[in-house]
Amino acid sequence: MRLSRNPLSRRAAVLITTSLAVAGCCENPGDDGHEGSGGAQTSAGSGSSGTSGGDGGASSSSGDGGADSSLAPTHSGLISIQDISILGAPQAGHGLTVQILFTAAKPPRYEELPGQPTGCKGWVYDAQDDPPPPLTDQGVVTISGLAGGPIDCRFQGNGYVCPTHSGAGQASVTAAEMGTAAYTVGGAMFSAADVGRTLRVDGAAMGGNNGAFPIVAVESSEVAIVVNPSATQEAFAASYVVLAGAGPVPGNPNDPIASGDEVVVGIEPGGSMAFKAADLGPLVAGEAFELDDASQTLLGAVPLDGSSMTLGCGGQGGRCGAAHGTIVRFTSTDGDVQGASPFAMPPPADKQVEVQCVTVGGDDSVTVPAEAMQLFQEAHQSSSITRIRTAFMREGVASATNPAPDPPNTVHALAGHGILGFTSP
Repeated sequence: MRLSRNPLSRRAAVLITTSLAVAGCCENPGDDGHEGSGGAQTSAGSGSSGTSGGDGGASSSSGDGGADSSLAPTHSGLISIQDISILGAPQAGHGLTVQILFTAAKPPRYEELPGQPTGCKGWVYDAQDDPPPPLTDQGVVTISGLAGGPIDCRFQGNGYVCPTHSGAGQASVTAAEMGTAAYTVGGAMFSAADVGRTLRVDGAAMGGNNGAFPIVAVESSEVAIVVNPSATQEAFAASYVVLAGAGPVPGNPNDPIASGDEVVVGIEPGGSMAFKAADLGPLVAGEAFELDDASQTLLGAVPLDGSSMTLGCGGQGGRCGAAHGTIVRFTSTDGDVQGASPFAMPPPADKQVEVQCVTVGGDDSVTVPAEAMQLFQEAHQSSSITRIRTAFMREGVASATNPAPDPPNTVHALAGHGILGFTSP
């Protein structure tokens, strides 16, 4: 049985299950951290893409339209497509993580390069008087160009999910060794492509059998092996859905974003109808990398003294794959983490800080200036920060802006690899 190749302790299985909320990287509302570039569609691949430009292969094209410069953006958008892993948690594995964040536009509190999409930007939110803008529905988002095939993502509840197939049937659950369980669903069409995805199940009387669980093996078209340490023997009428892009999966044998993958993102306008731009891409996804030794230390110990910091993959112990852009994103919370998973990001009680820094071209590191880090220092002095989530990502990047006469709302697409780190001051 394939599971024997990736043994999990029960404690590790519990840790993986409780860390699923982290898989979206930056799922909190208002976490988009992007401002519109104000230009026409721009796509950028890695230096291996063969596009023009001596600074890493950036290329851009402009149509004969363009947004009305007399209008201000009403919304900003981010579509992030990553193979994500978690620093210090190899047992959690890695996996495709798709986050789609469309929010009302909000000017940053701090901007290193005013008016530019690069450099560092910072936002400070007050949970009571100035909360992060909520996520909005902007229609179906289609992602194509990945080895697993195209996926469609839709807004459900409070955010986007990416179902690949769903159904209903008579089901049974059999608890297995080391925190895993076999889910048998009559009439299901599981396949090898589902390994690394997530199975969400409803209908069980035993509460531990309901939920969303990483798929670590597929034994047949009707039998999927998942990580669920709370599973118990039960037969029931189930409804199920297989989700792509839901985050790390233990023992995942595949890189969901292979070297050379060219990703295209399309938006079928819907919902609030704030984005009517052309397809984004094709963009060459950023390749796998390893953080250098100094950055691995910092990713789990972000300073709160207001000093600048540098994260990268080019120093001792690091390895940088090809990428057009390097992006670092920080999110803080002062919510109660007592007894919670070390990866939990509870809603802020008072203050929340978001900082995003972007470099493009050949840079393999990002330096966050003291002025940006001081936002965390000030928030910590006002209401003690309990956790900081930091994402370091190597990306292909594409952007598109609404044509006139619509407001110049810009959406950015990122595709590549990322590592999450968590600081608990």
